[in-house]
Amino acid sequence: MRCPQLLFTLAVTALTAVSSGVWAAGFENIIVSAETDADTTQDSFAKDTPKIFVSAELTEEVPSGSKVNISWIAVDTGGAAPPNYKIDEVNLDITSMINHVNSAMTKPNNGWPVGTYKIEFSVNGKPMESVGFTVK
Repeated sequence: MRCPQLLFTLAVTALTAVSSGVWAAGFENIIVSAETDADTTQDSFAKDTPKIFVSAELTEEVPSGSKVNISWIAVDTGGAAPPNYKIDEVNLDITSMINHVNSAMTKPNNGWPVGTYKIEFSVNGKPMESVGFTVK
């Protein structure tokens, strides 16, 4: 069931690239931004931000054959949604050709509810990383 105030369009793509070298543990270079393909991360967004993007590089902790889950969670939106409400999620099957994942959330019709949010990355059902942001 979805909270009517939080109807989002989830746009997800997994970029493919040939992996090279050995990676460090976990997800690396997690970038949250109002722009696609950004080089720096943002920790705060305006209510009228059209779209929020997240990207991350996969590491050796995410081998080929893994199932990656990216969850968008409204931690505290002052009653617009229940605490720690999972807005949406995407599940990706990782192949040897994938070393980077992207996801994006589109602004709801009435704007983003003010509050705190997080994006969680899980591998094969195990939480691995999370990154938070706020909407002001």
